[in-house]
Amino acid sequence: MALPKHQVFISFRGEDVRKGFLSFLEDELTRGCVKYYVDHREMKGEALDILLQRIEESRIVLVILSKNYMDSKWCIKELLKTCEKIGPRLKAIPIFYNVIVEDVKNNWKVGEQVRAEEGEAIEEEREKQVKQALMTLTRQTGMRSAEFRTDFEFVKEIVKEVKKVLTSIEEKEKSSSNITPIAKLFGITQRQQKLQEKLKFEKDNEETRIVGVLGMAGIGKTTLVEKLFEDGKYEFHRKMFFKDIHKTSTCNGTISLRFKLLKTLLKSKKNLLITEETTHESVEKDLLEGKVLLVLDNVSDKKQLESLLGNRKWIKEGSKIVIVTSDKALVEGLVDDIYVVPGLNEREGLECFRHHAICENRGKSIVEENLTKLSREFVDYARGNPLTLKVLCSELRGKDSAHWESMLRRLAQSPSQNIQYVLNVSYDGLIQQQKDAFLDVTCFFRSENHNFVTALVDSSCNDGEPKNVRSDIKDLADKFLIEISGGRVEMHGLLYTLGKKLASQQHQRLWNCQEIIKVLKKKQAKINVKDIRGIFLDMSEVVKMTPLGKDAFLGMYNLRYLKIYNSCFPREYEADCKLNFPDGLDLPLKEIRYLDWLKFPKEELPQDFNPKNLIDLKLPYSKIKHLWDGVKDTTNLMWADLSHSIDLCDISGLLGAQNLQRLNLEGCTELKILPEGLQNMASLVVLNMRGCTNLVSLAEMNMKSLKTLILSNCSNLEKFQVISENLEALYLDGTALKGLTPSTIKLQKLVLLNLKDCKMLESVPNCLGKMKALQEVILSGCLKLKSFPDLEESMRRLRILLLDGTSIEQVPKLLPYSGVFEWLHRGVKGMPLLRHLCLRGNNTIQSLHPHIGQLYLLKCIDLKYCTKLKSIPTLPPNLQCLDAHGCESLITVGNPLAFLILTDQIHSTFIFSNCHKLDEVAKSSIISYIQKKSQLMSHALDRYNLGSMESFIGACFPGCEIPAWFSHQTYGSKIVLTELRKHWNNNKITGVALCAVISFTNYKERSHPSLVTCTCEFKNEDGSLKRFSCTVGVIKPQKLQSDHVFIGYTSWYQIKKQKEQEDDKKGCSSSDDDKAYLRFEVTDSTGEVVKKCQVLQCGFSLVYEADEIDGVSWEVNSSEATEPRMGDERTSGLLIGTNNLCEYMKKPLQLMCFVVSIYVGVAFVLGKRNRKR
Repeated sequence: MALPKHQVFISFRGEDVRKGFLSFLEDELTRGCVKYYVDHREMKGEALDILLQRIEESRIVLVILSKNYMDSKWCIKELLKTCEKIGPRLKAIPIFYNVIVEDVKNNWKVGEQVRAEEGEAIEEEREKQVKQALMTLTRQTGMRSAEFRTDFEFVKEIVKEVKKVLTSIEEKEKSSSNITPIAKLFGITQRQQKLQEKLKFEKDNEETRIVGVLGMAGIGKTTLVEKLFEDGKYEFHRKMFFKDIHKTSTCNGTISLRFKLLKTLLKSKKNLLITEETTHESVEKDLLEGKVLLVLDNVSDKKQLESLLGNRKWIKEGSKIVIVTSDKALVEGLVDDIYVVPGLNEREGLECFRHHAICENRGKSIVEENLTKLSREFVDYARGNPLTLKVLCSELRGKDSAHWESMLRRLAQSPSQNIQYVLNVSYDGLIQQQKDAFLDVTCFFRSENHNFVTALVDSSCNDGEPKNVRSDIKDLADKFLIEISGGRVEMHGLLYTLGKKLASQQHQRLWNCQEIIKVLKKKQAKINVKDIRGIFLDMSEVVKMTPLGKDAFLGMYNLRYLKIYNSCFPREYEADCKLNFPDGLDLPLKEIRYLDWLKFPKEELPQDFNPKNLIDLKLPYSKIKHLWDGVKDTTNLMWADLSHSIDLCDISGLLGAQNLQRLNLEGCTELKILPEGLQNMASLVVLNMRGCTNLVSLAEMNMKSLKTLILSNCSNLEKFQVISENLEALYLDGTALKGLTPSTIKLQKLVLLNLKDCKMLESVPNCLGKMKALQEVILSGCLKLKSFPDLEESMRRLRILLLDGTSIEQVPKLLPYSGVFEWLHRGVKGMPLLRHLCLRGNNTIQSLHPHIGQLYLLKCIDLKYCTKLKSIPTLPPNLQCLDAHGCESLITVGNPLAFLILTDQIHSTFIFSNCHKLDEVAKSSIISYIQKKSQLMSHALDRYNLGSMESFIGACFPGCEIPAWFSHQTYGSKIVLTELRKHWNNNKITGVALCAVISFTNYKERSHPSLVTCTCEFKNEDGSLKRFSCTVGVIKPQKLQSDHVFIGYTSWYQIKKQKEQEDDKKGCSSSDDDKAYLRFEVTDSTGEVVKKCQVLQCGFSLVYEADEIDGVSWEVNSSEATEPRMGDERTSGLLIGTNNLCEYMKKPLQLMCFVVSIYVGVAFVLGKRNRKR
């Protein structure tokens, strides 16, 4: 619908308001970007009847009713015309300027002068019409000058009301229009809001903003900005939506763009002549008179922006400019922000598809199950592209399911012509090297590593171009033809299909097995071999052994990518290479960048092979003995993989590879030494020699760039020589090392040290404790290792320490300081970071260091099968799992079992299975801790609205009785919960503690963990059973002896949530049967009941909200509690003040800081006391 030329018509009596009030009103309307009309705008000589036409063209008529209004014949004509046309398209706002509303309504009539002009014959009829018009007008919502102190304030409110009414009219017109707007876009509201935020569209914001709107072809960029423009244009003095700039520029040249822009923005300047020579500077003063809303649609070249925007000094403060393009590079450095238009999500896509696919004229819909399923497939194919969906729908509308299925099959091979036309626009705009890069990625490198693809595909990499030349891969990403996601090069499915179709027509990139074999046998005359850029041959598609001539690759001078692989064998050594070269092989490949040949059949690469442009060389499981004779140019080589080439004995051919970053020699069992020349590889970062079983020693060298060295399972390596001081990860597991030399101290950047299964290792140097960067030390299975150095202060970054399977006689000191107060004085940065400690299988240690409870961040302690361990001190508060299974000598545990602090760790498991010597005091300590931790956790989850967090606290130990504090107990596996309705509605219940005694007399060890579960059963109204379960404990894959007690706690919120979910599924509520049955059982990983595990006893206890949580007694009765002691003056603020600590539950860092601050404060007070003494 065409918009009116003037939005507001002003009807007024000149002699009353022209010199003052009207001037104010015009100025404010201009500032508000509202187009208005007053009679002095008429051209001289025109009939005054044109005024009445202007009323019809407007949306609002402001009728300024002043003292002498009725004395004007033209005012009365305007009044009558206005009241005649009042309706949905025209609104009237009466302005009572220095007159009384009741007076106007009751007393006003035609003035004497008007009567004299019109004569007595029509006086009575006219009076009647005027009276009716005044009555109509005064019924409209009006504004009175008497309610404002000044005309200036009055005028501001009038303009506000005008803009509000204009917006209302426009919205009603849009909603009532029979034409579906372009923006029947699904999800457009959220996208428009995001764009408005970037433009800072909020009212009264005077910041100039230029924003680029980006996205692939068809994603909805233009439609989005059209909607933005329509909704926001009334806020700006000047506005322009410049459509399809690419097309205008192509047809008329870039100079025409500036001419069209200036002519549109300055069209109100009647006397200003705009020509193609007019520049922004020459009309800058005129342009700066008003804010601009400018949309530049489909920009395709920077020259277009230079022509349109010039030096940008002409843009008035507060203007908003939107640049729509599919090329991010065009707006870089020019815009304040960018908005990448996202594709439709699945819900939006389905709504869009259903809207456009329904044949409304025939009344058909796609509610049929088969069509609904097919709809999802089409939406998945479009991958959020709305234009694609609309094109598909136009071809599907009114067709049956058979047609839909047929079209899906065709689309899998090739996009429809209409979709291809849209996508081709982006492809056709590329220069040749970008087109080549796009097709290379499409055919060979989709979903590969970004850096890898960039190195291989970029045209500038090996062509002597300067390093600052733009990357082809980046250009493609900027043009939304590919996407860099998670470090990988991805591609929209539509573009992928298009690219494969284009590539198949050119015959430069070959991936079809039969076609490749014909080319190699010289039987494919249609293909010019000198144009071939890439061959990817999948050997799983080659049926039989295929003999090829020596000249199979002759003439392929432009071949860049050659890959011979087997997609059906993930274990490559099982695959066969079915290509046979009985007469030898020539590889005259001057342009080769990527050579990947699984089980390369020759002992060396052909002499005519030129690696000058080679970037990636992969020859796994090959028969190679050495690469080539003499020295060849390998300047560009970045990656080399010769793994499992069991005959390889010489790698001297790689010594000139100055840019080599990764070298994989895994499984090259004939390699005995590393040549000293390796240190000339100035860029080598990763060296993998895993399984080089004949490697005896390392030469002295300093490889400055090397960060990862893998010597795992080099079973004859007896001495480690530091070959790089910059190592960050060192794998020496499975070697014959007897020790590490003191020179290891040089590795001050080492983060990971793996010495697992070094059976001959007897010691590690004390300097290990001074390595500042170490975070993970693995010494598992070092049977002869008897000691490990105490952690020095500099080693506080250590997070994982695995000492399982060693013979260490004493657990190393894990706290670098003499006591907790010393490191707390150093602040949070001094806190040890140890998370995981493993001592499993140690047959020597009898106790842990008493300060282990002060390792606040420690999450896991593995003490499994520590057969001589007799006691465990109080454990740290944040512990997630203690596994002491099979500690057959264990007698005592700390009292309390762990420091009782409310932390963010709401999952805690304590396993004491097969600890048959545990005394009753120890068992009481375990039970007491679970009880108190349950109550503390339950209180916090309820009080601080954390019920949605799933919590579990559990323990198991040898025993045959349910602890006394469980209020409901019975023999067998089933127990009744009575007064069910009362419990469901009791808001004071915050959790439930569950307990079961399990007999493992006939239990056999399983390969997967089993669960001790409690299933709650009760009847529905229809008599069916409702069930839901929660976990009581976990049984790991290990043999259990005798009976064991399992205790678990879970929140009441989780139980109620499961019940509600079951209610929703069943669609019915509980019956009047006011009880539930709790059934305890052991289930395997598939959910099946393990029948050989018998539940002897079971019980539960409801945990209620405590009236005063501080009233809970936390005292310790045992004198064996380790420092700091529960109830001690120094720790009471930390361990008892749970109400304060609960506030920090969601924010562990705050909790940590809070704990530290309490300790520091107490230490300060104690220090002060000591000074006084």
